[in-house]
Amino acid sequence: METGKGVNTKYIINSAIVVILMFFFRFIPTFGSMTALGMAVLGIFLGALWGWINCDMIWPSILAITMLGFTSQYENVAAAFTAVISNSILQQILWLLVFSAILTVTGISDQLANRLVTSKMCKGRPWVLSVVIYLASLICSSFGAAFAAMLICWDFIYTICKQVGYTKHDTWPKMMIVGVVFASCVGTVGMPFQAGVAATFGYLSAASEGLYASYNYLQYLIFSLVMCVTSTALYFLLCRLILRPDVSNLKESVSVGNVTAFSQRQKFAIGALIALIVLTILPSCLPSGAFKSFLDQIGTTAFVLLIVGFITVFRTKDGKPIFTFKELANAGIFWNMLFMVGTAITVGTVLATGDTGFTGTLMALFTPLFAGKSPILFAIVICLVTLVLTNLINNAVAGAIMVPVMYSFAAQIGVNPLMLTAVICFVSDIGMMLPCASPSGAMLYSNKEWLETKDIVSYSLIGILTMAIIAICIGIPFGTIIFS
Repeated sequence: METGKGVNTKYIINSAIVVILMFFFRFIPTFGSMTALGMAVLGIFLGALWGWINCDMIWPSILAITMLGFTSQYENVAAAFTAVISNSILQQILWLLVFSAILTVTGISDQLANRLVTSKMCKGRPWVLSVVIYLASLICSSFGAAFAAMLICWDFIYTICKQVGYTKHDTWPKMMIVGVVFASCVGTVGMPFQAGVAATFGYLSAASEGLYASYNYLQYLIFSLVMCVTSTALYFLLCRLILRPDVSNLKESVSVGNVTAFSQRQKFAIGALIALIVLTILPSCLPSGAFKSFLDQIGTTAFVLLIVGFITVFRTKDGKPIFTFKELANAGIFWNMLFMVGTAITVGTVLATGDTGFTGTLMALFTPLFAGKSPILFAIVICLVTLVLTNLINNAVAGAIMVPVMYSFAAQIGVNPLMLTAVICFVSDIGMMLPCASPSGAMLYSNKEWLETKDIVSYSLIGILTMAIIAICIGIPFGTIIFS
């Protein structure tokens, strides 16, 4: 709605709500275990969330971090901005965006998409093609390349859409863009040695005072494999039954262009992609030793930056660089995404600290739900509450809250804590519906070119429903057997 002078009234109202929440929410009387700091941070959190959904990505993020700098959590505003910039996840996403430009500026994503569509396995089989792209994201995410997998698979989807005529108004690209993120969320907890899995079982170890100090990697791997396979099958079944996308453009009769030989720049891009995959997967496959420790010390973020730096060394025959860092940075960095992700992570982390009382308030709120339940019903309620919580707040916070709450009742109710912790690993990682739910959720909301807010919410529900069904029907009964 606009006035006669061209002022966007809706935007002004939404902007005012952002400011009111950030500045004045702190004056609401505290409740539960919430402290004055907790009320201030919660207001900043809610204001930023409202702004991201209804206004813009940049200025609500800047205002949120500025306001956070005035809380007792930071010495000053500069310290709050330093916390955002120095965040390891944000650093990883930044350099992965630069790396992904290697694929876009060379047109290699076009080439790979062409070859994928025209391969014998995928040609004329739209759903096979869809599953292959989905699995590429899931598998790469399982070995530590989650953000790279999302960005690369998104590039494939964009290229295919351009070739076959899909637009942002069609169902298939929206389904696949969100599907790639869902696959990444599932894959991120696919391997027993991943940080999210270790952290979640670490919460169990702390809650049990060392009684469950470790978990069996093989048991978890078998459990994870079943969860990944069944969730993939159910996700696409629900997509076919509920979304019913028109996939006729992807059938054999559609021409996607000629497959040409790779150019010099494209060969470098392929080499860089292979190097990224190998270097992010290799450390998790090696036995303990000096070489593994050396690779672990470098880390994924540094590997990405080293690859980007390395390919800028090479020159053509006439002495010109094959790639320049400026070219890659200009083509790859999406500032909207970076501002939102960095702010969401920082504010969410502060909100989860003990000084805010937020975690204690939630624990007190949910505790009555679990008392007196049968073992199966208790496990189901834990799964559903975790799934809701992770989409409203933050996936890391959800796991940190729900595992201790679960353990406090598990022994008296007769539920295996190892089984339920393994299930929580999966359900707590499906934070997609709001930008604050996870870095993946923030990336979805930054993709304004293809997705509107209503698209993200409605399409994310397919993934959330998938995980709810799989966790209850497969995860709990199968996990009870595996972890017995």
